[in-house]
Amino acid sequence: MKQITIVFSLLLVSYFSFSQEKTEIGVTAEGSWFMPHRTENPYTTNDWATKNGFGTGIGVYASRDIFWRFSADIGIGYRYKQMQQHYSVYTGSDNAEGYPIKAEGWDKLPMHYVVVPVHLKMLLSKIFFVEGGIESTWLLNYDVVNEKPEFNWVVGFGSQKHKLKWSANYIRGFKEQGFLHKNMEPEGYYKGSINSNNMLQLKLSYPIGQLKF
Repeated sequence: MKQITIVFSLLLVSYFSFSQEKTEIGVTAEGSWFMPHRTENPYTTNDWATKNGFGTGIGVYASRDIFWRFSADIGIGYRYKQMQQHYSVYTGSDNAEGYPIKAEGWDKLPMHYVVVPVHLKMLLSKIFFVEGGIESTWLLNYDVVNEKPEFNWVVGFGSQKHKLKWSANYIRGFKEQGFLHKNMEPEGYYKGSINSNNMLQLKLSYPIGQLKF
């Protein structure tokens, strides 16, 4: 998947560079609902259950018509997501009865990303379109990250009736992503999680100009 994304992105960059068509440049903003998905393991309990959270982001994009009703866009942006994860650990200390003390609670896990989306769009009419593509994302704020970059696939639909376009998308990770901080928490565990990306996204895009190169 990494090789496919790189090749596809290079092809788009080459097309944008050598085609004499105009390229639309614009800005994007997004809001999302993040629903972390974790593979069920029969040997574990729900001590590390998760709660859904929100997300937001901003970015820039370049878009160009390819042929017929198809266009392509590539961009770069910043994305923030947040989730909560329950922890339940034994501290190693004994209580009055001689049993280990159990500590539990909910961790807030903020995630900061650099995102590079590559999309194909097809017009169904003058107003409505469907789109799909791949995102490469880099998680920035954890010491240990097992997928660099992380890849997501994207499908959705939207409207370009007005200059301010909107689209509703579903985003899903190809693999589970594991991340954590190296510093141990006072209760004796490392703050982090293992889950795959699973999001509903509302994206707004607004053109700010055109370039011909």
